[in-house]
Amino acid sequence: MLTKSFFTSKKKNSSRIPIWFMRQAGRYLPEYRKIRALKKNFLDLCFTPKLACTISLQPINRFDIDAIILFSDILVIPHALGQNVTFKENIGPILKPVKDIRDIKYFNENEWDKVLSPIYETIELIKTKNKDKSLIGFCGSPFTVLNYMIEGGTSKDHKKIKLFLLSEPRKAREIIDLLVEISVHYLLKQIEAGADIIQLFESWSSLLEDELYNDFIIKPNKQIIKRLKKLHPKIPIIIFPRNSENKTEKLIKNICCDGLSIDLKTPEKVIKLCEKKKIIVQGRLDPLRLLLGGKQMEEQIKKDLLFFKKKNYIFNLSHGILPETPISNVEKMIEIIRNYEITQ
Repeated sequence: MLTKSFFTSKKKNSSRIPIWFMRQAGRYLPEYRKIRALKKNFLDLCFTPKLACTISLQPINRFDIDAIILFSDILVIPHALGQNVTFKENIGPILKPVKDIRDIKYFNENEWDKVLSPIYETIELIKTKNKDKSLIGFCGSPFTVLNYMIEGGTSKDHKKIKLFLLSEPRKAREIIDLLVEISVHYLLKQIEAGADIIQLFESWSSLLEDELYNDFIIKPNKQIIKRLKKLHPKIPIIIFPRNSENKTEKLIKNICCDGLSIDLKTPEKVIKLCEKKKIIVQGRLDPLRLLLGGKQMEEQIKKDLLFFKKKNYIFNLSHGILPETPISNVEKMIEIIRNYEITQ
């Protein structure tokens, strides 16, 4: 089993580098596409435990990687709050935008669980099917979720959310506080159902600077982690502040996470800080390199393995596996990592 020891200290005599991937279950797999065709609405797939369980286990069955990642989506949170959320092919998520907390329908745990309980059931089902692998549960961090709620979907300029924070800071904090509450509740329920590791996705942390970064990125994530750790002190918690660059250093200094997902913009000084604080690092490989494959991919994988050789490291990508990625490239990547583990 991939144990929590990977999130405390790497064994001196161990050369095994754990592997898992963001979006390891997804459209690049034909078995996923077959199941996806059964449901018109993407969220229906997330809320059907038998199907979500099967999808979660597909990359394990095919590649025997080291952890199961719960098949779900960060936008189940606004859905549980009563916001209308749909997904359109080649467009992505579409939400009916909220303007303040009065646009939110559901405010208590019983109402949230009516919507989210199938996800807890999925986790329980996964654990009955596979007890040997650690299961990673997750949710979107409050600001990232708020971004989608205000913008009404994916945005190119994020104008609405920026104006909202600047012009209506009190209203923004009200919704952020509510998102902290539902996130804590949701993640605690995941842990109770059997999740072994938790990840927070702060996908839009790059948008904010200075006090806004402190108020809407650092403080909410710090609150969530503190409250989870109070009840489950040994649960490993990973955070992914996507494209946060130098601001990641400030984040790491102010929250007590066990793991950090890094991307192509993460400075080396942040990696050194993680090493000093005994924080596990995961990520780095560009998904485009995996998509292209060949010599350039193989050389970069070996460079990353060499760089992280004596560090606490989990092999992962800097973001999710792209839908067009050939399975043969994923297989080759895993082969290189496994052979490195055996021979180094």
